[in-house]
Amino acid sequence: MNILKPTPVQKVAIPLILEGQNIMAQAKTGSGKTLAFVLPIIENLKFLDNEALILVPTRELAKQVEGVIRDLRNPKVKSMTIYGGVSITNQIRKLEQGVNIIVGTPGRVIDLYKRRNLHFRNLRFVILDEGDRLWDMGFAPDVQFILNQIKTDYQFLLFSATLYSEIRELVKRFSKNKFNFLNLSRDNITVGSTKQFYYMIDSYQQKFNTFLKILRREKPKHALVFVNTKKTAAWLSNRLKSARNFDYRVNIISGSLSQAQRENVLSAFRNHKINMLIATDVAARGLDIENISHVFNYDIPKFPDVYVHRIGRTSRMSKKGVAITLCLKDEYEYLCHIEGLIDKEIRQKTLYQPRQEEGRYHNPFY
Repeated sequence: MNILKPTPVQKVAIPLILEGQNIMAQAKTGSGKTLAFVLPIIENLKFLDNEALILVPTRELAKQVEGVIRDLRNPKVKSMTIYGGVSITNQIRKLEQGVNIIVGTPGRVIDLYKRRNLHFRNLRFVILDEGDRLWDMGFAPDVQFILNQIKTDYQFLLFSATLYSEIRELVKRFSKNKFNFLNLSRDNITVGSTKQFYYMIDSYQQKFNTFLKILRREKPKHALVFVNTKKTAAWLSNRLKSARNFDYRVNIISGSLSQAQRENVLSAFRNHKINMLIATDVAARGLDIENISHVFNYDIPKFPDVYVHRIGRTSRMSKKGVAITLCLKDEYEYLCHIEGLIDKEIRQKTLYQPRQEEGRYHNPFY
């Protein structure tokens, strides 16, 4: 795969997992944590007639993790995804053929378990990927139900960009309080190479035109635009497409789309057939799309950790990127909460022409 050296999370986590240790790891988005748990799992499953269960919050993340497993091309290890919105019959048929690694969303995993098509008798590894997002999306009861059904002496691994106290208690309980806590985030849980700015907007009526002006200034090559609702996503897409001299190819991804539609949109975005994707937070986790130059928060997120995951879509694996947030004056409180979480001031930008200083223009962007 042309990976010549491990990332920090891989360097620390892989040896511990190979030793059989339970892990609770806090690591930045885009830090290579998928390989950090997939590699040692495959290394162990090669020699054992055992299985691994990887629980993830979204279908997109399930497909991405399973894609990493396939990329390793180990003929001795069979993997599959389990999630809703697609035929359960095909998933049952594949389970009957035998599989070593299951990557699934909690709802469909429980469905197949209750149908007795999925068994936990041979589980050697249980992994929660994007643990806090599982909580954000209301999967906490489902996750605890699944863990309560597993009676094997499994190795418990949890990876996430942020960690709640409830998640820490869950790890303590299901690891019998024997685990290694790895904080690979240090004090800065956002990607360091991401330039972060915000624009203050007086009223909602000015927001769209301000956004157009920002786009004309920034000239993003490959942009991801986050909004808080499906309704706003549809509205913004239509407004942009009807704007004068707007040259971007725009599409949306949200919970309104079928799985096939979402996959088609993501494929077009990865291949640059679309160069501006408007997304609700269904796309904020786990999507590994290269070369996103800009992430825009058209709507400021109400929860600070959501901001962390949104802007983690750019600056993947040491590449540089820009994150720009549009903040209404009455939303300034949310911006302050974000700054408190990331322990960093987000610099304000304006649309005014920068002043000339000492014989040259001073650009506050850089």
